[in-house]
Amino acid sequence: MEKIRVFVIDPAWRQRKGGLRKSRGNQGRELDYVTMEVPEIFGLLDREIFPLAEDDHCVFMWTIDRFLLECENEMEKRGYKRHCRMIWNKLNGVAPAFTVRYSHEYLIWFYRKRLPPIAGEQRGKFMTVFAERSRQHSRKPDFCYRMIDALYPSCGKMDVFSRERRHGWRQFGNQTDYFN
Repeated sequence: MEKIRVFVIDPAWRQRKGGLRKSRGNQGRELDYVTMEVPEIFGLLDREIFPLAEDDHCVFMWTIDRFLLECENEMEKRGYKRHCRMIWNKLNGVAPAFTVRYSHEYLIWFYRKRLPPIAGEQRGKFMTVFAERSRQHSRKPDFCYRMIDALYPSCGKMDVFSRERRHGWRQFGNQTDYFN
């Protein structure tokens, strides 16, 4: 089986929906998918995912403010270095306690051993902040996958905790066709 050079991981971080709203009285606070504690997530990655990797590989991992430092610490414990933090401006968001609006997620680019070289014609093409309106909860922007396909056009790629089929990508998760 082909080893994987690039992973996109969207962990099922343990969280709940915001406060209940009168307009949606039947809506519960639990998310529409099973969530996991941080040790469970990284235990699964250690057992099932990271053994599939090439020696030199990279991981693009999604997180939110609440799990940012924990995510980076867990990856560092496993020998990963952070290349950069990218920010997805979702162009919307919620304002907890009626303060500032949380309208972004982080896509952190890690690598192990050496950063695999990107396609030469892509050098300097992408910015660390990108904007794309969010769609359904937990559905990631198509831009992210187009960017990674452009950076790494001819290597093994895997979408972990995947919820949507993508051409040329292997998938791992229990809802791999959710958005198809």
